[in-house]
Amino acid sequence: MTLPQFADHYRLKLAHDECGDPIIPGRLGKDSNISDFSDTELAMCWLPDGNKPARSGLWKRTRAACIAAGMTLHQDGDAEGILVFDPADPGQAKLAIKCVKAKAKRQMTPERVAALSATLVKARKACQERVF
Repeated sequence: MTLPQFADHYRLKLAHDECGDPIIPGRLGKDSNISDFSDTELAMCWLPDGNKPARSGLWKRTRAACIAAGMTLHQDGDAEGILVFDPADPGQAKLAIKCVKAKAKRQMTPERVAALSATLVKARKACQERVF
């Protein structure tokens, strides 16, 4: 599964980094993201915000949970690291999304779409009836 397919499957925002490579940005820190690692694997870059104190305890708990789920540790720092995971494994994929705090796109129900359409029709009609 490629990164665009992964983002589409889990309704995640796909962006590009400074080099133009596709990434799924995380909200954990400005550099936390999910990116391509190989043809069959993706990488989760766990980097908290550099302006705050290091969160080594949180990294240790996150690293332990990810390794227990079957991810492979690629780089390990004091309070940051990179883990490689199989995007076809739903458990690993959901854990990676949760760890970097990637934001999912909202999905509107048909009822909500119909309600918004009705509101738009009313607003347009009200604007047309106004005399300036």
